[in-house]
Amino acid sequence: MRPTFDPRALYHFHVMSESGSMSAASELLGVSQPTLSRTVSTLETQVGRQLMIRGRNGVILTEAGLMLAEQGRQIASDLRGADDILLQLKTNNPPTIRIGAGPLISLVAINDFLTDEIGSEVRNTYHLKIAPARQLITDLLHNRLDIAVMATPADIRIEHLKHKPIIDDNIGLFTGAGSPLFHMNHAPNLEDLSQAKWVTIEASFGPQSSHDNMLRHFGLPSITPAVHYDMNIQGMLNALVDAHALCFLPSRITNILAKTIALREIQLGTTSEIRQISIWHAADADLNTDVADTIRKARSFVHNRLTKKLS
Repeated sequence: MRPTFDPRALYHFHVMSESGSMSAASELLGVSQPTLSRTVSTLETQVGRQLMIRGRNGVILTEAGLMLAEQGRQIASDLRGADDILLQLKTNNPPTIRIGAGPLISLVAINDFLTDEIGSEVRNTYHLKIAPARQLITDLLHNRLDIAVMATPADIRIEHLKHKPIIDDNIGLFTGAGSPLFHMNHAPNLEDLSQAKWVTIEASFGPQSSHDNMLRHFGLPSITPAVHYDMNIQGMLNALVDAHALCFLPSRITNILAKTIALREIQLGTTSEIRQISIWHAADADLNTDVADTIRKARSFVHNRLTKKLS
């Protein structure tokens, strides 16, 4: 029989990692510290590795501990979702619609969509999660999100999920006004691109793209980025504007940002394959009136934002 973890133990381990100490976790969970210590020992026996290091200032997770804590975090998220449903059923409170998006599309459209919703008379409440496309797809498949707005390859198909296309986009190369490439009216040569500073951001790409893939697509040599920004959109934008770095980003979305930030797309003489910005959801989402209504409104809002801003 395949060995399994106790979900409660993983949840408790997550709370220990979040609270930073056994004593704080004990208070939050209403469980004694010796019980939590036994939980950690049991998990370490199952894994065969040390999961946390205890010191004067609390606990520090090992690499294996971080992996297990992430599973516990997902269990905690599921429990919160169940609590929300229970509260809605008991009090007839408005449903919570869980929306996922990458930081760029959130910055350009989703944040404003939710701001409009706050100002409307809609009864729904919302939970927004910012994550790369791979994580958003996983969360949709595990019912941790109701919808996700993201860019994916136009021909991608995912079992149990459907999508409603909004608009097509492609990946372009961007830099800030301080870069010598910013004012260039012709495609830069390989030497110019090789000598420039590059950065990457996880949220820039769909689930089948990468910095290296884009370099190959445009016929560029392998270039190691100076910094990889893991979901840190502001840090990446600062690097483009202040450090004159280069970064592959969704063309249509980033050109909207370029109207207010000193960014410019560098013309490389060719474009990447099409990326389709769509709203993804569970196959049966249309059966939920609140989710279906949110999909319709969000799709219309994002389409209008991405087309009008460029006109």
